[in-house]
Amino acid sequence: MPYQRFLRNTVAGIVLCTLSAVAHAGQNQPAYKFTAAAREIAQLYWLAETANACGWATRQEADRVEAFAVRFLAAHLSGTYRAAFFSLTGEPGFQPGVQRVAFGDRSRNCDQARWKNGWTSYKSVADENATRY
Repeated sequence: MPYQRFLRNTVAGIVLCTLSAVAHAGQNQPAYKFTAAAREIAQLYWLAETANACGWATRQEADRVEAFAVRFLAAHLSGTYRAAFFSLTGEPGFQPGVQRVAFGDRSRNCDQARWKNGWTSYKSVADENATRY
Protein backbone atom coordinates (compact mmCIF):
# COMPACT_ATOMS: atom_id res chain seq x y z
CA MET A 1 0.00 0.00 0.00
CA PRO A 2 1.33 3.49 -0.80
CA TYR A 3 0.28 4.67 2.67
CA GLN A 4 2.43 2.00 4.30
CA ARG A 5 5.42 2.89 2.17
CA PHE A 6 4.90 6.56 2.89
CA LEU A 7 4.84 5.99 6.64
CA ARG A 8 7.74 3.58 6.64
CA ASN A 9 10.06 5.63 4.44
CA THR A 10 9.63 8.99 6.10
CA VAL A 11 9.34 8.41 9.82
CA ALA A 12 13.05 8.92 10.43
CA GLY A 13 12.92 12.30 8.72
CA ILE A 14 9.97 13.45 10.78
CA VAL A 15 11.65 12.51 14.02
CA LEU A 16 14.60 14.68 13.08
CA CYS A 17 12.36 17.54 11.95
CA THR A 18 10.29 17.35 15.10
CA LEU A 19 13.36 17.28 17.30
CA SER A 20 14.60 20.38 15.47
CA ALA A 21 11.23 22.07 15.90
CA VAL A 22 11.26 21.37 19.63
CA ALA A 23 14.75 22.81 19.87
CA HIS A 24 13.51 25.99 18.19
CA ALA A 25 10.23 26.22 20.10
CA GLY A 26 9.62 29.68 21.41
CA GLN A 27 11.45 31.31 18.53
CA ASN A 28 9.57 32.95 15.69
CA GLN A 29 9.34 29.93 13.44
CA PRO A 30 6.85 29.89 10.56
CA ALA A 31 3.63 28.08 11.38
CA TYR A 32 3.08 24.58 10.08
CA LYS A 33 0.75 24.13 7.16
CA PHE A 34 -1.89 21.44 7.30
CA THR A 35 -0.23 19.15 4.75
CA ALA A 36 3.04 19.12 6.68
CA ALA A 37 1.24 18.56 9.99
CA ALA A 38 -0.87 15.74 8.51
CA ARG A 39 2.23 14.01 7.19
CA GLU A 40 4.07 14.44 10.47
CA ILE A 41 1.23 13.21 12.67
CA ALA A 42 0.81 10.10 10.51
CA GLN A 43 4.52 9.38 10.82
CA LEU A 44 4.62 9.96 14.57
CA TYR A 45 1.54 7.80 15.13
CA TRP A 46 3.20 5.11 13.01
CA LEU A 47 6.35 5.33 15.11
CA ALA A 48 4.36 5.02 18.35
CA GLU A 49 2.28 2.15 16.99
CA THR A 50 5.39 0.39 15.72
CA ALA A 51 6.97 0.77 19.16
CA ASN A 52 3.89 -0.81 20.70
CA ALA A 53 3.73 -3.60 18.10
CA CYS A 54 7.42 -4.41 18.61
CA GLY A 55 7.22 -4.35 22.41
CA TRP A 56 9.41 -1.26 22.84
CA ALA A 57 6.48 0.64 24.37
CA THR A 58 3.36 -0.12 26.32
CA ARG A 59 -0.03 0.87 24.94
CA GLN A 60 -0.10 3.67 27.53
CA GLU A 61 3.32 5.01 26.44
CA ALA A 62 2.32 4.95 22.78
CA ASP A 63 -0.94 6.77 23.56
CA ARG A 64 0.91 9.37 25.64
CA VAL A 65 3.41 10.08 22.85
CA GLU A 66 0.61 10.27 20.27
CA ALA A 67 -1.26 12.76 22.46
CA PHE A 68 1.91 14.83 22.83
CA ALA A 69 2.41 14.81 19.05
CA VAL A 70 -1.13 16.11 18.51
CA ARG A 71 -0.67 18.87 21.10
CA PHE A 72 2.75 19.82 19.77
CA LEU A 73 1.75 20.02 16.13
CA ALA A 74 -1.58 21.72 16.88
CA ALA A 75 0.30 24.39 18.83
CA HIS A 76 2.06 25.31 15.59
CA LEU A 77 -1.09 25.52 13.47
CA SER A 78 -3.61 28.32 13.29
CA GLY A 79 -7.25 28.78 12.41
CA THR A 80 -8.67 26.43 9.83
CA TYR A 81 -5.43 24.42 9.67
CA ARG A 82 -5.79 23.59 13.36
CA ALA A 83 -9.48 22.71 12.94
CA ALA A 84 -8.69 20.44 9.98
CA PHE A 85 -5.85 18.84 11.93
CA PHE A 86 -8.13 18.03 14.89
CA SER A 87 -10.71 16.68 12.45
CA LEU A 88 -8.10 14.37 10.91
CA THR A 89 -6.70 13.08 14.19
CA GLY A 90 -10.19 12.78 15.71
CA GLU A 91 -11.45 10.67 12.82
CA PRO A 92 -12.48 7.29 14.31
CA GLY A 93 -10.46 5.30 11.77
CA PHE A 94 -7.23 7.31 11.91
CA GLN A 95 -5.43 5.72 14.86
CA PRO A 96 -6.73 2.18 14.22
CA GLY A 97 -5.65 2.46 10.57
CA VAL A 98 -2.12 3.45 11.53
CA GLN A 99 -2.10 0.69 14.14
CA ARG A 100 -3.07 -1.93 11.51
CA VAL A 101 -0.19 -0.80 9.30
CA ALA A 102 2.31 -0.94 12.16
CA PHE A 103 1.18 -4.39 13.32
CA GLY A 104 1.12 -5.67 9.75
CA ASP A 105 4.70 -4.56 9.13
CA ARG A 106 6.22 -5.56 12.46
CA SER A 107 8.12 -8.49 10.95
CA ARG A 108 10.05 -6.00 8.81
CA ASN A 109 10.38 -3.21 11.37
CA CYS A 110 10.97 -4.70 14.80
CA ASP A 111 14.57 -5.65 14.06
CA GLN A 112 15.37 -2.21 12.59
CA ALA A 113 17.54 -0.16 14.94
CA ARG A 114 16.58 3.08 13.15
CA TRP A 115 12.94 2.72 14.20
CA LYS A 116 13.80 1.73 17.76
CA ASN A 117 16.29 4.60 18.04
CA GLY A 118 13.75 6.98 16.51
CA TRP A 119 11.16 5.86 19.05
CA THR A 120 13.57 6.26 21.95
CA SER A 121 14.56 9.74 20.80
CA TYR A 122 11.04 10.96 20.18
CA LYS A 123 9.68 9.45 23.39
CA SER A 124 12.44 11.26 25.28
CA VAL A 125 11.44 14.57 23.68
CA ALA A 126 7.77 13.90 24.44
CA ASP A 127 8.56 13.03 28.06
CA GLU A 128 10.74 16.11 28.54
CA ASN A 129 8.06 18.39 27.08
CA ALA A 130 4.97 16.61 28.40
CA THR A 131 3.56 19.70 30.11
CA ARG A 132 4.88 22.25 27.65
CA TYR A 133 2.22 21.78 24.97
